[in-house]
Amino acid sequence: MKEFIICAAIRIEDTGKVYYGHRHNHCNEAARGELSWTMNRQEILKLEQTQGFITSQNRFVDRKEGLIIALVNNQVLDKAEIRGDSLHSEDLY
Repeated sequence: MKEFIICAAIRIEDTGKVYYGHRHNHCNEAARGELSWTMNRQEILKLEQTQGFITSQNRFVDRKEGLIIALVNNQVLDKAEIRGDSLHSEDLY
């Protein structure tokens, strides 16, 4: 089965929990909303996170692997606009 990018996501490294959304800022808002029940703002800001994407195989991939998958599947809107070696949600939609 061909794997392609579904949406933006972040993974909180301290817990391994993944939050997803249309853009990465939506993922951050979801994480902050849930974490605010148990942590204060300063604690939340200190958490290490990795930005990436969820694939059609329900897999979290980082920005670099996301770019490879998106390019293979012609999901990148304008290849001339790619910034470095990583995928951004703006590259998809």
